[in-house]
Amino acid sequence: MTDYEKKEENVANNVTDTVVKLDSELDKLNSLNEDTSKEHEFKKWYAEKKAIHEIKHILYDAGKYDKYDEDEMNKIDTYFENLK
Repeated sequence: MTDYEKKEENVANNVTDTVVKLDSELDKLNSLNEDTSKEHEFKKWYAEKKAIHEIKHILYDAGKYDKYDEDEMNKIDTYFENLK
């Protein structure tokens, strides 16, 4: 296997791991209760946003995505902390 193929496989594995973590987190949130409150929906949105951020980071490290913002999650966290 060439270095490129190994790198490509590693990227695919990392993306897969991120999506599996997202599925697990969403399943956990859904199993807590059938609450459709805004807080519950926000937690689901946050988990999805975090997974997308991680995928962008993986793709950026592989040279496949140029618009990655390392501080994106910090900006989101800061924004919502200021709303409290």
